[in-house]
Amino acid sequence: MANEAAIPSSQTAPQSQTDSSDNIVTRLIASQTEADPDTPNVELSVIDSFIELHSGPGRGYPILNTIEQGETVHVYKRRGTWYLVSDKRLNQGWVPQDKLARTIASTGLPAALPDVNHGDYLAQKIRIGFSAGKQDDDETANIMLGYRLLSFASIEAEVGQIFTDRSDGYSYGANLLIEPIQSLSFTPFISYGLGKSEFKDKATQSVGSDSRSSDYHFWGAGINYYIGLNFVVRGEYRKVHLSSNNDSASTSAWRIGFSSFF
Repeated sequence: MANEAAIPSSQTAPQSQTDSSDNIVTRLIASQTEADPDTPNVELSVIDSFIELHSGPGRGYPILNTIEQGETVHVYKRRGTWYLVSDKRLNQGWVPQDKLARTIASTGLPAALPDVNHGDYLAQKIRIGFSAGKQDDDETANIMLGYRLLSFASIEAEVGQIFTDRSDGYSYGANLLIEPIQSLSFTPFISYGLGKSEFKDKATQSVGSDSRSSDYHFWGAGINYYIGLNFVVRGEYRKVHLSSNNDSASTSAWRIGFSSFF
């Protein structure tokens, strides 16, 4: 199940809003309680003829109920761009953000609903990212494409380049990320991956050049931290084990980068 971002208890609004037949005028009640799926944090008053409640967070879900003009809407939590709400009889349903964002508080100012946050990162399915770092004394650069299988588990494909004085190196592999703790403002993770590295010696005065390859696997740990605008900063340390036909070795690697999620 995708994680859900709870609505903050306090809200601010920077600009006024003109009347529209689609608008819902709101009165905001600041709640001092912690986010709780059973406790509404915001109450709205409908001034349009009605709003429709869907059975799930998407327009493809059927309409279960409507809330009529003048009735109170209790807002509980968010999933993506949809909000779980209920009427005064506690009949629950989902309403799209555009039906709630254009609202006016009792002060006459529009109520600003929350933007994308860390909970939205945890609910994402696809992400793409870039990182740079070091493997022993060699510099590295990597790009990554990830997909969230479960709320706490993701898979990634990555390709990278290793910059050394004597050779050009490339790597490609697949990773598994586990994020066991998701209640913090950042998300620690452990990782495991395997792949292949290829090196080609740079041209020298000797005739020809030497190419070699090795398989690798690693265990790692790191942190994902949401910084805003669908971007997450990621720092990671890896213990890498290399093996080839003739030899095997272990090395340490660290990297820092960012990813954007969809």
